Amino acid sequence: MAEDISLKISIIGSGRLGLTLAYAIAKENSPGVSIVSVSSRSDKSLNNAKEILQKSRENILFTKNNLIAANVSNCIFICTPDDEIEKVCQEIFEAGNPGDTGHFGNSFTCSCKTTSSSNFKIFSPETMSVIHFSGSKKIDILNSAKKAGASIACMHPLKSFASALESAKSLENTLYGVTYEKNDIKIQKIISTLSAILKGRTLFVENDKKTLYHASACIASNYLVSLIDFAIETGAEIGLNPEIFLGGIVKLSEGTLGNVKKLGTKKALTGPIARGDLNTINEHVKVIKSLNREDIKKAYEIMGEKAAKIALENTWINDKTYNELIKILKS
Repeated sequence: MAEDISLKISIIGSGRLGLTLAYAIAKENSPGVSIVSVSSRSDKSLNNAKEILQKSRENILFTKNNLIAANVSNCIFICTPDDEIEKVCQEIFEAGNPGDTGHFGNSFTCSCKTTSSSNFKIFSPETMSVIHFSGSKKIDILNSAKKAGASIACMHPLKSFASALESAKSLENTLYGVTYEKNDIKIQKIISTLSAILKGRTLFVENDKKTLYHASACIASNYLVSLIDFAIETGAEIGLNPEIFLGGIVKLSEGTLGNVKKLGTKKALTGPIARGDLNTINEHVKVIKSLNREDIKKAYEIMGEKAAKIALENTWINDKTYNELIKILKS
């Protein structure tokens, strides 16, 4: 970690992502980097956060007010749902003196100290950095922070978050799609520091390319679930028990993903298309057509065409076989 980087991190939004990051950072106990506050509008979320984080050595402020949480930090993680990020950032950097609002919500720390308006002071925006974790949203949604003088960035983890504790256990080696202004050396050092603490890797994503980047991540994660569900539904058409069949399909998929990890997508392809087995694919298409399930038929056709293209690129099949496969898939 760079010697001149000292981070006091505020987690705004204590859902699965926010809690995973908070727990992972807190348990590392890295010098100069600490979780100082967690904010959520929900009592349930705050209590859950306190239960998970109370074993850390850090004295963490838990509050329902984002301004209070931000006040004790110099690095803000906005971990709210995507559509709330800009609003939350504006609330913090455009609200003016929060003492004028007369409302601070409930605040408490692990040591049971309370925070009130009497000791609340506005932070200096120019000392702040603000990071959001949305895959699709540009860093422009943090412009209210930038205009106030803060450094801004995005650090999107290519990972699904089922639960905070379980996700934290498997967070190591996660790839983060990072976006920042290339002339901002400060935020680059912060991203580098955070990546080291989280034991992750980073890949720079241009700000105006973020939507397509996120779409590719959805194909790999969300639509993988859809694809497996297609397989289960296809099996159900012939009476296969979905719960039992799912176990086999998941095991098969895990083996395939293992091959992808070792060999890459091109060389990991197996099956009848990779072998150029025209008769098998023809039989598949016939029986799928008989189901009167246009969605399954379309999925099989699209995935089959992509597999045929990969097989051709690998020279596992020739042009004639490739064209025959495409003809069968589209029949």
